[in-house]
Amino acid sequence: MYSLEHRIRVFVFQVLDSRVEFLLLRQKPRDEWPLGPVIGPITPGEQIEQAVRREVKAETGLRQPLHLIELLEPQKELFGDLGLVEWPYAWQAGTPTAPVDELHPGPTVGEFCWLGFEAAFRELESPVDRDALVRLRLTLQ
Repeated sequence: MYSLEHRIRVFVFQVLDSRVEFLLLRQKPRDEWPLGPVIGPITPGEQIEQAVRREVKAETGLRQPLHLIELLEPQKELFGDLGLVEWPYAWQAGTPTAPVDELHPGPTVGEFCWLGFEAAFRELESPVDRDALVRLRLTLQ
């Protein structure tokens, strides 16, 4: 029996006066997880954008994106009888006149930080996440 799971990977960002900042999270326990985007499952019957909104709210406390951007190119992997499709998205959380002042991380978040593009790119371990971050940056230019 073949099983297919879907998951979202969401880069939360804010556009400030002179820079763009990207939010990276580390799940608990912190020693076992790298910094990365918001990640979560898409439950059966749920629309992708519903999953994006649910997971970002659960992990950051943010409720409404200024812009929600589909970064295309979902990643597909097979592990024996298990298939995984990951859908990359971006969520604009702040602007120069209304930056994100505080987050309310969920109970699974061990650490978070706002980083510029170069620092965020260096922190990401996954080539898929790095590709999505580059696509986001190109979209914003």
